[in-house]
Amino acid sequence: MTKFNYILTRHAKKRMRERNISEKEVEKALKYPDMTYPGKRGEINIIKQIKEDKKIRLVYKEEKTSKIIITAIVIN
Repeated sequence: MTKFNYILTRHAKKRMRERNISEKEVEKALKYPDMTYPGKRGEINIIKQIKEDKKIRLVYKEEKTSKIIITAIVIN
């Protein structure tokens, strides 16, 4: 898997722990998003079906050299 330049904020790491989202799943979502759409404040949202019963949404800001992951959410 290609390594992405991204930074997980403290908030994103906390939410990943709480919601059982691995860094590998974050990388998979970044590399192969099922859907991408803009947020209201310039952020980018991506949706990825990880498993049959697990879909995640990542919210990030695009910087010059990396993506700043703001939060990670499990959605139904």
